Amino acid sequence: MLCIGMLGFGMWLLGYRARPNLRIACLDVGQGDGIVLEIEGTWNLLIDGGSSNKSAVGQYQILPYLKSRGISRLDGIFISHTDGDHISGTEEILEYVGKGLTSIRVDHLILPDWEEEPENYLKLRELAQTADVQVFQVKAGDRICYGNAQLDILWPEKGAVGEDVNEEAMVMELEYGKFKGLFTGDIGMETEKKLQSAHRLEDVDFLKVAHHGSRYSTGEEFLNVVKPELAVISCSASNTYGHPSPETLRRLENAGTEICRTDRSGAVIVEVDEEKMKVQRFVID
Repeated sequence: MLCIGMLGFGMWLLGYRARPNLRIACLDVGQGDGIVLEIEGTWNLLIDGGSSNKSAVGQYQILPYLKSRGISRLDGIFISHTDGDHISGTEEILEYVGKGLTSIRVDHLILPDWEEEPENYLKLRELAQTADVQVFQVKAGDRICYGNAQLDILWPEKGAVGEDVNEEAMVMELEYGKFKGLFTGDIGMETEKKLQSAHRLEDVDFLKVAHHGSRYSTGEEFLNVVKPELAVISCSASNTYGHPSPETLRRLENAGTEICRTDRSGAVIVEVDEEKMKVQRFVID
């Protein structure tokens, strides 16, 4: 019995691969956003989760992905703004949790702090309350920590109304050791300039490109400040908006940034360990 046990342990060691300290998975949800963060093998977060051209993306993509990773609890779901292509899958997940139709549990729903709450915002809040999920609102200056990782909220400002959900979307910077990542929702150049004027932007390693690569986001001045090594664009190959725009791609290329697109590469995985960033594409484009 001892020999069998030792053999089994040896085989387990051969097949074991240590999880990275930080893992960022930009899922291929079509025309939308869905990003899963795994931190130190302990904390799991979802940043947005929706699609405008894939139905039931929560049921058929996000939840199966979480289960494939052995994730049974989301410590937080962060919603940048309330357009359907960022929340449709999250609505499904919260509804499933509320009805006991999934083994996944959700602790917190984190929303941008807007003075006025549009219909989709209210629906998310109601779904969270039904699912016994705590709701928090955040604004610029707030910080949330998970182990050695910290999420700094850069936007919206205090007193944001929520009338223009794109320009008042939640913008976050993730810091883990020397790694910095920037998540920009669907903000445009107008908000990029305000963030620059407020001195809230800095050099980062990873950028989630705003608004699926729209020509009206990710401006040259913005890139001159954040200088990302890697930029991920989440969009669908069949989208009718022309995303990502040639102008945005050109600006990123001129900035010397490596570009990954979910419409070509499928899911894009970024692993950070010992101050190194490793990028994996599901399909090599």
